[in-house]
Amino acid sequence: MNIWIDINHIPQWNFYRPIVEEVTGNGHRVYLTVLDRGKLAKIVKRETESMANVSVDVVGRHRMTKWSAILEANLLRDMQLWHWIRGKKIDIGFSNGMQLAMVCGLRGIPNYSFDDDPQTADRKWKEKWNTECNFCVYEDSSIAAPSHVLRCTKEWAYLNPRTFVPNEKVLEKYGVKPKEYLFLREVTVGTINYAGQESGAILGIKEMIPAGMKVLFSLEEKKRRDEYPAEWILLQEPIEDIHSLIYFSAGLVSSGDSMAREAALLGVPSYYLGIRYSMPANAAASKVASLQNQKTQPFSEWMASVNELMSEGVSELTRRQNALRKHIDEEFIDINAYMMELVNKQR
Repeated sequence: MNIWIDINHIPQWNFYRPIVEEVTGNGHRVYLTVLDRGKLAKIVKRETESMANVSVDVVGRHRMTKWSAILEANLLRDMQLWHWIRGKKIDIGFSNGMQLAMVCGLRGIPNYSFDDDPQTADRKWKEKWNTECNFCVYEDSSIAAPSHVLRCTKEWAYLNPRTFVPNEKVLEKYGVKPKEYLFLREVTVGTINYAGQESGAILGIKEMIPAGMKVLFSLEEKKRRDEYPAEWILLQEPIEDIHSLIYFSAGLVSSGDSMAREAALLGVPSYYLGIRYSMPANAAASKVASLQNQKTQPFSEWMASVNELMSEGVSELTRRQNALRKHIDEEFIDINAYMMELVNKQR
């Protein structure tokens, strides 16, 4: 069977990687189309080079500006994907956006989307062209047919206990130990998802980080490094096992919501500094895990609570983390098993 998966962002690759590994291990062929965006193509190529039955094609470009997002990553890429699929006998397609849905829908190919933001402008087009338009938001009464709610978030595909096994050895590179450091993430706001959000949210809270606390710092705009404390340890992409670095942190603060949700689902106290308050996936992570934002709790109070937790010691923090992850696993469906069932239906 030939399976097409379209990848536009690193979190999307994280979501689909487990199913890529499973279906290729069962002898299926996977075609990956990847948007030229930041380090995305490089990461996907590196992580698939040892996989059999996988091909990676870079289609389209995103220069991390709003105009590039509209013109190059969307309008021009629509035509490029239509040209790309010629001659390929695709049996089923998976994506998060509308571009694969449009191409597959117009060609009569079964295709499924797994988004986590029902407020996006492309929802009506996915509902038009998808065989099944899914939203991984745990629960949302406003979503009705032809869309479907799946009781999970996208992050659970690769962070569930059956898929993710934390590796403490990755901490050695940075000279830190479990639960003794914060993980901070500053995203660029030059994308459609972050339109309207001011840049430098982490800058606004840097003075509230206790002096002497160890910090691992992920910064998309490396040219702005000098604006942040020199003692913060800057991470360089591609980051080896970033989710283990998050898992062993005492807390995570992010101006982007994707990594904030990831941390919460890893059982780590998480604080989101962005403005996407009404996004259902964020609400889901807040309900089943430990995700706070500027509306639910002042950052100063959150930071104080993390300090208090750190004083209880590594053993207690680990016990709480394991209990929370067990609870999440009981609340969520196995999204990878769900996708595998869709593949098997086409056989």
